[in-house]
Amino acid sequence: MWIPRRFNAALCALALLAAPAQAAGLTVLAPASAAPGAQALAALFTAQTGVAVTISGGARDKIFATLKAGGPADVVLLPSTDIAELPTVSGMTPLGRIAVGVAVKAGAPVPDVSTPEKFRNVLLAARGVAYADPAAGTSAGVVIDRMLSAPDFKAVRRVKVAGLAVTGLLDGRASIALQMLPELAGNKDVALAGAVPEAYGAGVDFSAGIAASSIDAVKALGFITFLTDPKNAAVWKAHGLELPGAH
Repeated sequence: MWIPRRFNAALCALALLAAPAQAAGLTVLAPASAAPGAQALAALFTAQTGVAVTISGGARDKIFATLKAGGPADVVLLPSTDIAELPTVSGMTPLGRIAVGVAVKAGAPVPDVSTPEKFRNVLLAARGVAYADPAAGTSAGVVIDRMLSAPDFKAVRRVKVAGLAVTGLLDGRASIALQMLPELAGNKDVALAGAVPEAYGAGVDFSAGIAASSIDAVKALGFITFLTDPKNAAVWKAHGLELPGAH
């Protein structure tokens, strides 16, 4: 079919403009606790849409530094309290809750923490209970410290760690570590006993937001919508995050 030259030129120009947008992927910043689930869902999203998704991020401070520097980022997954403090992230969408897990050193007897009473007794009997120092500002550290401040845990020997709680477990300062469950599940140096019983409220609410540096906010919003789709609740749950109302 013959196409007038002026229309042909216009179509070529449109194609050149569209190509980079189609080829451009998304960069997602997520901490270690949310990364496994995000990675699994990113693969599904790419399979369905053709949009490549890179999961990056790392420690909380590193994510904050990347955002402050205007580094590459489209979607940010962080504890809700953190996202609320970031002016470079907008459109906060509640994602779900990640539980705090209980671990011992690999090879040690794995305690039963299936009920509030059993969990409390395990912590009271521990040589030390390691968790992230709340002074560092990590949401898990703050939540755990608040829980251990309750009268039920007054006699617990606390070991506040600068960094990952398992550090205190592996260097012998503690016999129990409390850390975000997905982080413990992927650590071969420890044995996971389970999650802290829900009665103690030891979980961290996560949200997703769009970074100010995003090159395609519409595509970023599409990915967030995909992450929060109830159809994907089972994928999240398999990686330690519970979507709201998904029980």
